[in-house]
Amino acid sequence: MNRQNSKQQTRSESEYNENVDRLLTELRSQSSELERLHAIYEELETRNGLLHNEVLRLKRAQRTNVQDLARVAAVLLQISRAKGIALDPVALDILRRRGWLPAKNRTGARR
Repeated sequence: MNRQNSKQQTRSESEYNENVDRLLTELRSQSSELERLHAIYEELETRNGLLHNEVLRLKRAQRTNVQDLARVAAVLLQISRAKGIALDPVALDILRRRGWLPAKNRTGARR
């Protein structure tokens, strides 16, 4: 009987050690995967920051471009009125769409 208990105990210890080894191997594998994912996350965070800065830069540039175009449109209208030269319908349509021109028949090409 004692020998049978000893065999069972040895078998239990062996199974326990195998389970511990398997769990340690799984833990190491998960740790490696976590480190890999963390590295990817950091890289994506860096890219996201760079893209965010680029979007802000492009928005500033777009705002500046719109302001510049509005100034050019205002000067164009001033020159057109001062010289009595009508703007072409396409230019007038662009100015209206942008909101840089008053109501339709107040300014523009005379037919």
